Amino acid sequence: MMKSIDQLIIALLLVSFTAGCVKEDHFGFSDGADILSLELSNQNGTPFIDRQNDSLYVEVANGTDLSQLVVKSLELSPFAKATIAVGDTLDFSESSELRVGVTAESGAVSSWSFNVFELGSQPQISNSDFNTWHNRGTYLDLGVDDESSAWGTSNPGAVFGGITPNVQQLEMTTGDYAVKLTTRFTWVGSLVGKPIASGSVFTGDFQEGNISFDNPQAAVKFGIPFTATPASFSVDYQYTPGEKNMDASQNALPYADTGDMYILLERREEEQVKRVATAWFRIEEGTSSMKNITVNFTYGQLPAGSPEYMLPGEGETYAAEGEVPTHIVAVFSSSANGNDYEGAENSVLIIDNLVLNY
Repeated sequence: MMKSIDQLIIALLLVSFTAGCVKEDHFGFSDGADILSLELSNQNGTPFIDRQNDSLYVEVANGTDLSQLVVKSLELSPFAKATIAVGDTLDFSESSELRVGVTAESGAVSSWSFNVFELGSQPQISNSDFNTWHNRGTYLDLGVDDESSAWGTSNPGAVFGGITPNVQQLEMTTGDYAVKLTTRFTWVGSLVGKPIASGSVFTGDFQEGNISFDNPQAAVKFGIPFTATPASFSVDYQYTPGEKNMDASQNALPYADTGDMYILLERREEEQVKRVATAWFRIEEGTSSMKNITVNFTYGQLPAGSPEYMLPGEGETYAAEGEVPTHIVAVFSSSANGNDYEGAENSVLIIDNLVLNY
């Protein structure tokens, strides 16, 4: 019996690996000439990519030198090449639009329109009212599409684990939506000591090609480009902890489940991550209805005695005074210790109307 279970897990992993690695059918030369992702210096959020019209729209911080926008990352269709590369400097000082050529493996050429706009001094995270969703076939996910969305969710991992998507659209009033996050028990995950799948939404991307039972967190890429310095964030929320909180070994815990809502401002230089500011609220009490909360940012080092979970992670440091952020990490989770596969089945966190206050 144990051998057959092991074979089932291996089969699931092989299916996931195959689905994640094969990005398109490759019979002969590929005609793909798309831009899949882009990051420029001083960029805010994720670009909107219009593949039908070969257009890309990037927002940058207010006051940015538009003649010195450096290409920090660029992802193209498999086997394609572009007239720009990582490290190149783009000049938008004379025009808000540049043309970039992308050549497919087959030799087909697409002319892409790059458009840059300044955000203003008080930018928000795109779709932070959570009203825009797109259909991924078997479930809805946040954003116009997966590539342009500022938000990643735990849904791909939940589906991989054989359970119902645990991030869902919730209609509050006609045409106005919130996000419902639910912690679920996963039978397949329980076989490898990972029985709990916390519902989570975060700025960044869930990279389905990297998902595995051995290291599910490797599929999560936290953070999007961001350069502003808000004073606090506000959000509407409602939290209901599940009845039985348990650890990764499915032992009952003597305390109730908790939810998490936090935003970190980071400065990323090469491989170094520096914490610029921290705003963290751990939800330790359930609520019977939606309530609004404002959480202040602490810039620089956190005060002595701050909970360990709020401190910078291994290999990270605090930014020096005056250093500005390059990225924002916003995370909402129905089980705060979900990374350790601890939580209560059916813990529910509902969030809506996230606002950065300046």
